[in-house]
Amino acid sequence: MNFIDQYILEPVQYEFIQRALVASITIGISCGLIGTYIMLRRMSLIGDALAHAVLPGVVVSFMVAGKSEIGLFLGAVISGILTVLLIGFVNRNSKIKEDTSIGIIFTGAFALGILLVSQLKQVHIDLSSYLFGDVLGVSSGDITLSLIIMAVIVICIVLFYKQLLLSSFDPTMAMTIGISTTFIHYMLMTLLSMSIVAGLQSVGVILIIAMLITPPATAYLLSDSLKKILILSALFGVLSSVIGLYLSYHFNFASGASIVLVAVALFMIAFLFSPKDGVVTRLFRRRESTRLVLIEDVIKLSYRFENEGDKTQLVDKIANELGVSNGKVESAIRKLIEKQLIEGTNGKYRLTEEGKKYALRLIRTHRLWETYITKEKVTGMEHIHPEAEKLEHVLPEELVDEIDEELGFPEKDPHGSEIPRK
Repeated sequence: MNFIDQYILEPVQYEFIQRALVASITIGISCGLIGTYIMLRRMSLIGDALAHAVLPGVVVSFMVAGKSEIGLFLGAVISGILTVLLIGFVNRNSKIKEDTSIGIIFTGAFALGILLVSQLKQVHIDLSSYLFGDVLGVSSGDITLSLIIMAVIVICIVLFYKQLLLSSFDPTMAMTIGISTTFIHYMLMTLLSMSIVAGLQSVGVILIIAMLITPPATAYLLSDSLKKILILSALFGVLSSVIGLYLSYHFNFASGASIVLVAVALFMIAFLFSPKDGVVTRLFRRRESTRLVLIEDVIKLSYRFENEGDKTQLVDKIANELGVSNGKVESAIRKLIEKQLIEGTNGKYRLTEEGKKYALRLIRTHRLWETYITKEKVTGMEHIHPEAEKLEHVLPEELVDEIDEELGFPEKDPHGSEIPRK
């Protein structure tokens, strides 16, 4: 309880932390939801462009309307939409490709924003807060604006979920059934500009792109369902913002950088340990697959060499046949004893009845596959054995039965060896 009181509850008693938490949560949800569609449409560079291109709109609105939240919001959104239109215009009316036009337009817009800031001699605008953010300094007006933007984004995604889904994955089909992909595109760009505005004060222009891309990328590693990705993306956005905020408070870190680094840390955890696609997970899966192949090879060879010597001789023969160490063979045999597929009696290893069935299934699969690829002339005779060695471990029994039936239930394989019956 002391830990919770000191590190979690104590900061919340301050009003500026309360405002920062609300702002962080709204930004995490907004960026997570919009970022999912930006990532799926492979428009990350557009997001980066808009994150930079809103700066001149912010500066111009600041020059015209001062520190009015509505003015800054409108200026940023208009600047973002104009940037998208200009990128599309250059792309359509020249041989310049989209990525090049994006690079030209957004760097030009960002440079224009810097130039305008340098001309505000009579007014001090904190450019660093717009570049790098300061979530601990958000005002009540910033929170109200962020909540409104979040609500608009959520409502639009709910109302246009099917249109966004179809236009993201199959725009041709969307156009065929009457969905205006142009309207959906510019609606998405408008929502993207709004989400960028919501995150300006918290993480800043420079780091907002990370919040738009990193949480959705993390969610994408964990699921293939769009609804789940949207939910997980918003969740990771909120977690990144809140955890980053607490780190910023307790360790005096820059708030924007802390939030983004937490998002990247969550991505790296998913990248390494995702149940389906994680690097470490795949490594363990490959190791387990290799171990299973070795165990099945040991079963098959134990059946062949069952009456050819004692335990030591059997281990030596299997190790020589497979080209592995005796220790690996002995380890595999121990696993098989645990599974009651092999038993040790009278100084010898013998397959149990279940072990014999297992071995005969492998042999049957191997010889039927050799027969099949020989009949279909898939490869030469000198290659059929290695091919069968690979596939005997992975072919499902239902497919093996179909192959057996298609071949007319052959009795011998191409080498003349008997094919065991099921």
